[in-house]
Amino acid sequence: MPEKILVSDQFKCTGCRSCEVWCSFYHLREINPSRARLSIVAYEDKGVFVPMICHQCRDAWCLSECPVNAITRDPETDAVVINDSLCNGCLACADACLFGAIKITEAGDVYKCDLCQGDPVCVQSCTRGALTYTEATRAYLDKLTALADRMEGTV
Repeated sequence: MPEKILVSDQFKCTGCRSCEVWCSFYHLREINPSRARLSIVAYEDKGVFVPMICHQCRDAWCLSECPVNAITRDPETDAVVINDSLCNGCLACADACLFGAIKITEAGDVYKCDLCQGDPVCVQSCTRGALTYTEATRAYLDKLTALADRMEGTV
């Protein structure tokens, strides 16, 4: 079981998108929220903002579906990471991810959250505490697994 995981709380998110700004700046050295490794989905009719994050799944489908083993687990952070030099761009990982956490550039390259080497910038920039990097509990991981299992039939 991962020691720490990224957790989002939609009830605390104000939709400020600071997490997207800082994520893109950290990884790309430019402010480009559309290239952040997480995204804020606005449900304007309900006035709700939902941080969509990579859950670093225990049984990561993106990892198991990669035909060239370009996706592995970081031994330090337990993050599921993509090795760009091994990736062939087949997009099997993006198809396998039920949470939409695998992003695709206009050039067809894939990328996702790597937990910023164990110190997620999105968490640091979230002034409302909608994103936390915290100890994983069995109950939370079981909840995510159940959600993914329900979503599998809808894809």
